[in-house]
Order: sequence, then C-alpha cells, then structure tokens
Amino acid sequence: MMKGAAMLTKPDAGWTYFQPTPNISYRLSYLTDVANDWLVQAIHGLKTLDVFSVHGFSEPGRMICTVSYWSCYVIFEGEEPRPSCDSVDHIHINMIEFCEKLHADIADNLEDWVHWDDDGILETFDAGTEEEAFAMRRNSLQEKLDELAALIRENKEDFDAETYFL
Repeated sequence: MMKGAAMLTKPDAGWTYFQPTPNISYRLSYLTDVANDWLVQAIHGLKTLDVFSVHGFSEPGRMICTVSYWSCYVIFEGEEPRPSCDSVDHIHINMIEFCEKLHADIADNLEDWVHWDDDGILETFDAGTEEEAFAMRRNSLQEKLDELAALIRENKEDFDAETYFL
C-alpha cells in the first residue's frame, strides 16, 4: 500500500481532518461514519471503476469529495437551505492513490476508528455488551479494509501513466 502523508488524520474524540494535500484541510465530525462510509464508497468505486463520492460534516458546513479516475474534486458548502458553494478544489490524486491513502490511514489507526463514535456503537451494532459491539465494528472495518486491499492489488496496473481509461 502507498505510504506518505496521511489524508485522514488519526481520529480524536469523534473528529478527524481530511487533508488531501498539505494546503487543503477540512475538519470532519462524528456525524458521518467516515471510516465505514468512505470504505464502502471506495470499494464500490474500484469494483465498478466509476466515479464515487465521500462526504463529511464540518459543523458548520459539509465537505464533499468526488473521486474520478484521474482526479478528485473537493467541494465545501454551507448549511443554508440553498447552500452556497464556498470553495471547489481540484486535487491531482487518482482513484487508486485515494484508495491506497484511505486504506493506510484507517488501517494504521484501526482502533481509533473502531472508537470513532463510542456513544452510538450500541445503536449501530445489535450486541449484548459494548465490548461485543466494538468487536463487531472492528471486524466489519477489517473486512472492508481487506476487500479494498484486494481491489487495489487487482486494479493498480490500470492506473499507470500509459493507461487511458474510457
């Protein structure tokens, strides 16, 4: 897997920073299950080789990142009933690089992502105890990480400089 600067920082009390480049950073809250939801979207994107989007709430505002084959587009919008688009950034990270970074950032801090939203854990997993709920979440995230890793290996050669996606 690709290493380097983290795209998602280590979670802290239900918050993380999405930093696709050193100059761009969005603080995301526990209102979105970043690890689970983003892994689901990345898996779908690599299975279909189709554009996918991930998002997160910044409180106030929300960030939406659309990942296409060769680039990412990050939009930040306000929370008004007809929100304005406060910024749009074009990021030169292709789909496979995004997925590699996502995988590394979650795998490197798996226990912190397991405890992303401790207050909501029993609501999400039908378990008898909190310990069982955490084990179920850990297993669920690990299964998604394993599936994403396999898809990265399977698709990596399609993202070299000489491949043209149609």
